[in-house]
Amino acid sequence: MKKSLIALALIGAFSSAAVAQSNVTMYGILDVNYMWQQGPTNVGTSAAPIIRQESVNAINGGHQSGNRWGVRGTEALGSGLNAIFALEAGFNIDSGTSGQGGRLFGRQAYAGLSGGWGAVVAGRLATFSSGTGDFDMIGRVDPFLTGFGLANAGNTFISMNSLRVDNAVAYVSPTFAGFKAGLGYTTRIDGAETAPSGTNPKATIFGANWASGPFFAALTYDVVNNTGSAPDQKHLQIGGTFDFGPVRLHGAWADQKNIGAISSLTGGSGSFIVLPTGLQNFDATSWLLGATWTVTPAAKVFGSYQAFNADGKQVVTGTSRTNFEPDYTIWGIGGTYDLSRRTNLYASYAWRDADGTLTGANFNAKQFAVGVRHRF
Repeated sequence: MKKSLIALALIGAFSSAAVAQSNVTMYGILDVNYMWQQGPTNVGTSAAPIIRQESVNAINGGHQSGNRWGVRGTEALGSGLNAIFALEAGFNIDSGTSGQGGRLFGRQAYAGLSGGWGAVVAGRLATFSSGTGDFDMIGRVDPFLTGFGLANAGNTFISMNSLRVDNAVAYVSPTFAGFKAGLGYTTRIDGAETAPSGTNPKATIFGANWASGPFFAALTYDVVNNTGSAPDQKHLQIGGTFDFGPVRLHGAWADQKNIGAISSLTGGSGSFIVLPTGLQNFDATSWLLGATWTVTPAAKVFGSYQAFNADGKQVVTGTSRTNFEPDYTIWGIGGTYDLSRRTNLYASYAWRDADGTLTGANFNAKQFAVGVRHRF
């Protein structure tokens, strides 16, 4: 009997030691809302389209934050070295279907090693510029934290539209004197690599930020290599925030070259608009100004103004020539109220106005939503 008790005690001791060295956490977000939106709708046919403004009422999901569930973990390997991993799935709460094109772990899926020198990870990653994921470095510059549908910065800043890349390896530095940076490379941005290697669209991703007292600044740069004759698509994003009392000011700017050269980037898109026949890509700059007011510890109000300014291009179709300059602006206002540490109510309203060659009913939009979000 004594031997049995001793054996059980030893097993328990070893089990406790193993548990102490590893940690696995399950987490997620449930976000559901009522939404009214108005925008361009084809009420004709594909052969004879008739585009006009139409509205819809819907029970929707993932407005403030994309719905997700995931597991992440660490294991202490000794001498300050850790094994790390994360698997995160997105889903549509209103229909129960998978997000990110039906991928099992479409939001992020990676494994790697970390220590005092930083971390090296490989897998499917949300980029440093994406405004989401474990390695995002710039999302804070948006008052809407790259959420809230039409109001978020991802509607004018292409990389902040939840840009994700497959087959990636990345290094992330530790934070030193408020400074942090990361560099990554993907051998194919979307799907499995194929032979020969030169047929795979690749990408290099970079991000850095710095925080000190009331200041925060961030810079990201993505280069997507096109496999055809089109030039590389390049996204430079710069932004920052400044806090004084209960108010935080936000600002950001982006220079986006050869938009549309890669027409489908995972998690986001190469272009926010349909390019006319005969045009491969165009250039545009974007900027954002906004503010967040912490009214009480439980209540926040925030808003922003965004502008997407494209360089004009002439499209030649046969003997006809037309100008293409897709400019637009977005206004947004929103608020949250915390019911507890994990649950909050929210509401937002945003509208998009077209300019340049995007005039009339083919691009303008309005969106209102009110909902509840729970984190676990």
